[in-house]
Amino acid sequence: MAAKTQGGIRLSALCPKFLHTNSTSHTWPFSAIAELIDNAYDPDVSAKQIWIDKTVINDNICLTFTDNGNGMNSEKLHKMLSFGFSEKSVMNGRVPVGLYGNGFKSGSMRLGKDAIVFTKNGETMSVGLLSQTFLEATKAEHVMVPIVTFNSQRQVSDAAESKNSLKAILTHSLFATEEKLLAELDAIIGKKGTRIIIWNLRRDKNEKTEFDFDKDKYDIRIPEDLDETGKRGYKKQERLDQVVPESDYSLRAYCSILYLKPTMQIILRGQKVKTQLVSKSLAFIERDIYRPKFLNAKTVRITFGFNCRNKDHYGIMMYHKNRLIKAYERVGCQLKANNMGVGVVGIIECNFLKPTHNKQDFDYTNEYRLTIAALGEKLNDYWNEMKTKKNEEYPLALPVEEIQKQPDQTWVQCDACLKWRKLPDGIEHLPEKWYCSLNPDPQFRNCNVPEEPEDDDLIHPTYEKTYKKKDREKLKKRLEYSHQISNEMFLKTPVSSSRDFKTFSAVSGKEAVPRSLLPETSNTSIKRPILILSRSVSSPHCDSDNSLKRRTPSCVTPVSSKKPRLNDKACNSHDDDDDEDVIILEESSTPKPSADPDTTPAVKAECINLDQEETQKENCDARESGSAATPESRSEQLTSATQTELPNLVVKKEEVEDDTDIPVPRAEMETEQHSVNDVSKPSVDLENELKNQLHLVNKEKERYQNKCEVLTKQVETLEERIVEMNNKYVKKEMCHQSTETVSFEEENVHEKSLAEVTIRYEQALEEIAKLKEQCNTLQNLKTECSRCADGESKSEVDEIAVQLDDVFRQLDKCSIERDRYKSEIELLEVEKNQLACQCEELKAEIAQLKASIPQAVARANDSTTSNVEESVNFSDGESLKLRSLRVNVGQLLATIMPDLDLQQVNYDIDVVDEILGQVVEQMHEISST
Repeated sequence: MAAKTQGGIRLSALCPKFLHTNSTSHTWPFSAIAELIDNAYDPDVSAKQIWIDKTVINDNICLTFTDNGNGMNSEKLHKMLSFGFSEKSVMNGRVPVGLYGNGFKSGSMRLGKDAIVFTKNGETMSVGLLSQTFLEATKAEHVMVPIVTFNSQRQVSDAAESKNSLKAILTHSLFATEEKLLAELDAIIGKKGTRIIIWNLRRDKNEKTEFDFDKDKYDIRIPEDLDETGKRGYKKQERLDQVVPESDYSLRAYCSILYLKPTMQIILRGQKVKTQLVSKSLAFIERDIYRPKFLNAKTVRITFGFNCRNKDHYGIMMYHKNRLIKAYERVGCQLKANNMGVGVVGIIECNFLKPTHNKQDFDYTNEYRLTIAALGEKLNDYWNEMKTKKNEEYPLALPVEEIQKQPDQTWVQCDACLKWRKLPDGIEHLPEKWYCSLNPDPQFRNCNVPEEPEDDDLIHPTYEKTYKKKDREKLKKRLEYSHQISNEMFLKTPVSSSRDFKTFSAVSGKEAVPRSLLPETSNTSIKRPILILSRSVSSPHCDSDNSLKRRTPSCVTPVSSKKPRLNDKACNSHDDDDDEDVIILEESSTPKPSADPDTTPAVKAECINLDQEETQKENCDARESGSAATPESRSEQLTSATQTELPNLVVKKEEVEDDTDIPVPRAEMETEQHSVNDVSKPSVDLENELKNQLHLVNKEKERYQNKCEVLTKQVETLEERIVEMNNKYVKKEMCHQSTETVSFEEENVHEKSLAEVTIRYEQALEEIAKLKEQCNTLQNLKTECSRCADGESKSEVDEIAVQLDDVFRQLDKCSIERDRYKSEIELLEVEKNQLACQCEELKAEIAQLKASIPQAVARANDSTTSNVEESVNFSDGESLKLRSLRVNVGQLLATIMPDLDLQQVNYDIDVVDEILGQVVEQMHEISST
């Protein structure tokens, strides 16, 4: 191979095999056809119609693509047959689909091995050939494209230069003569347009074409395949687990959604494709807005709605510059194995993404991934909003995806100006051809009126996502209900102390508040219990940083601190007034035994401290103080607590640092007993009185314990019922733990509320059971009615189907006969016109003959008389003149008498004269009559 050079540098060569290699980017045959349709749609061609058909030429099945666009000259045709030339630009607001200058080559060579292009632009006519068969036959080393141009006189331009190209086209194409090439150029309607013929179509191993032309005579389909289950059907690779939409295997269905806003008619096999405005043919249409960061605050409109034709065909329709790239791409909840998102179709024009070479997908970039994720979220919002609305309007109706739907709007395209017009609701049946003059709206009844403007509001969605607000309200109610339940459970665990539980701090003397009386909060988030660890040490002092304390903004409770070990007691700190409010939350604790030898010293120490603070607090309830100070009462308070967050309280874990340990109660008692030496003698009487009160408190405690056991059993049964109800209606797990309880009166109120809830719940169950029975009866009636109807109407339906089949067959026969009669009538009309022309000509000849007959008769009479008188004196010259005259008269008579055979007439005698006399006599008779 001799390498071509330019400026001493070799040029890259293009092997003919690249034609096939380049076509393999189209794994789906309809994507190759779409490339050829795009070429007619683009603004440099601006075709109003394109005809796609199947034909047979020289026993070869061919695909033909004919448009009435602007056509091409020889230079543009050469660029079209070359690689990478794309000079398309925006014209009249139409954005070109073509991008790479490769569509015709990849698309045509995907469909067949050979393609020929006929085009005319009003001045010249050109023919170009792109043929793998030609390149293989000639063993070409480069891709050669023979091109021939005809001028307006239908002659080959530059015959010397085009000689080889014309010879190649006539030799290796389906057209062997120039006349056939010109006939194909004449098949292009109008003065401008392009016609593409592709043959040697791709075939399978059984030598069948990859298209099915027979199942539907008005469609081109992809043949069905037998899958593993024995069911027929064609599925694209990415839809192996989905219901296949018709557009995957029907070219007519695919062409109907190929463009977001169609501006060109597609006539497939003689019948117009009913294109549709995809974004206007849905039900329950709503629009959302997508504002990606990578577009610098620009907004993209997303249209959502329900498919009115088939609910199993759903997903996102992704367009690029008005051209469909991905159809029914499922996102968000549609990817899950449930019924969420069924029937919902989303439409978006992704001009900010870059399509792949075959225009069937987008480059898998970060922008594409972000877009798909955003589409999933917005589709979920639309689905949830529609479900919420329909459940509110029709609570007992079918699910929203099962409801029979109609498009929100009706749009139709004018067959003359190709503009889209909106029709009023209620118009269902439209004529085969519709024009603007048929529009009920007088404002848009003229083809010169522009289309109805689009809604250009790209700032706000068209619907409010109320379901989110309702979900937040429901969540808030659930949290409040959960908090109420937790508080009720918090209040129903028994305690051993008396009702008004008050203590005084040994240091400050401030009144302590029980945990059950602390302020409540609406936050019900439950935290894990904190296990408090402690060590027994012999140190008599307690460090403030490691002390266990539970304080509120107004009180310090030294006796309410709880340990998981026996004989442990809280250590009060004298310098913790400036610390944060801290509450120690524990999971469980072990009560101390009732008999404790350290009871009396503890009471003494507490009483001494109370006397010292007597000036600040005189009216102290000694019995309550004693009961709060005893280890017995302290041990009864150690229960498992449900931990809730309190305002201005900080929950901290207890930490053990180095060797700093928590002191034991004995160390505290020794410290407290150290101050007894300074106590006066009247405190002994107070001590005795406190002992008596302590004895009474112990008895009261035992009595309350018995009552609490009984109440605890009742509460446990109520808890079980609450858990069941909570699981059914609230559907949220609760962490149930024992807490401190309140008084017996509050328990009674709680029992009453639970009883009311139980009664309501039972009533609801009864109503549900009744409704179920009614539904069952209705369902049974429905099934019986359907069975009866099916049984009665099955035979009728079969008969009607047979009759309809016969009617359709008769209609087909009638249509065939009608077409045949039409053709015969046309032929007869042509013959009639021809006969009329011949009659006119004959009439003119007869008139001429009538005018020449008298002269001929006079001449004949003169000749006959002269012949009789001077027959003897005839010379040879005169006899020749007479013969020639008779020959002329004979020819004249032959026009009047077609049966006269001039070859058998003897011109030397007077036979012609006699015939002429007879004719003259007849003419006189005719003229006289």
